[in-house]
Amino acid sequence: MTQASIIIECGKKSGLGRVRRTLTLARAFVAQGVACDVFVTSGEGSDLVNAMGFTARPVAELPATHDLLIMDTCSFSAEEVSAICATARISCVIDDLAERPVTCDFVINPNLYALDLDYSAYKAQEILRGPSYSLIDDVFFENAKPQDARRGYVVSFGGTDDGSLAAPVAAGLAAQTDEPIYVPIPAYQEPCAALLALDGDKVKILRAPDMAALLGGARTYVGAAGATVLEALAAGCQVCAAATQADQHLNVGFLPTMGVAALDAFDAPQISALALQHSTGGVQAAAVSRGAATSIAQQVGARA
Repeated sequence: MTQASIIIECGKKSGLGRVRRTLTLARAFVAQGVACDVFVTSGEGSDLVNAMGFTARPVAELPATHDLLIMDTCSFSAEEVSAICATARISCVIDDLAERPVTCDFVINPNLYALDLDYSAYKAQEILRGPSYSLIDDVFFENAKPQDARRGYVVSFGGTDDGSLAAPVAAGLAAQTDEPIYVPIPAYQEPCAALLALDGDKVKILRAPDMAALLGGARTYVGAAGATVLEALAAGCQVCAAATQADQHLNVGFLPTMGVAALDAFDAPQISALALQHSTGGVQAAAVSRGAATSIAQQVGARA
């Protein structure tokens, strides 16, 4: 049996988006008979790893060699990534920005803007990128309710936010709408005082909720322009996104070309106002592709 090692950067410093997308790919490999061991850079992401059916192990326990290696990291240098990939028979690197030229077998960029990036400096056998390779669990598509059955706003600025960013946005929305406002918070974060003060009938703090079910029933996603944007589109939400980290600027530059409201910097009043303006109409799940993880696993598996 082929054995895969999955390395994921996660936790308070980098969020949880990489966990959901990379383990969506891992599940596709498991479905093809590949055994997957998951290694995380922080134990803060372990709860989500376990909830997705895997066991989180510290990256310090990574074995010396691998049949198949999948890396989804942001702080490792190109030299570090290439060195780890050299220990694998087949290596895959999930890469968002095309700014870290590495040597590997497959580069995967699941972002909508990926087709516009230059990967000529990378030494890779194949580059798999763009909407056809969106790493989104099918459950986000399956939970999407009809537009007339949707209600509420999901305000989330990722696993790095304790509510300090979400709270002023949620407060701005609460002052202008009667719809419920849901603020998901990871299990490892303690909600900040400003968010706790809002928790009640209209603004509801949700600890580690089922994001597919939450987005599938909400009208609008308001938050960080990271991996959750793709999940929100797959779930049929309207989207209003803002860049809160440096690696999200390419996304906010591209999203308006699709009619999605996006800001290049965090501005709570402006984000709230845009979200209220864009609560109906716009792009839906057609922007992203269902079954992409299975397609990638098949392409990589053909080489294994």
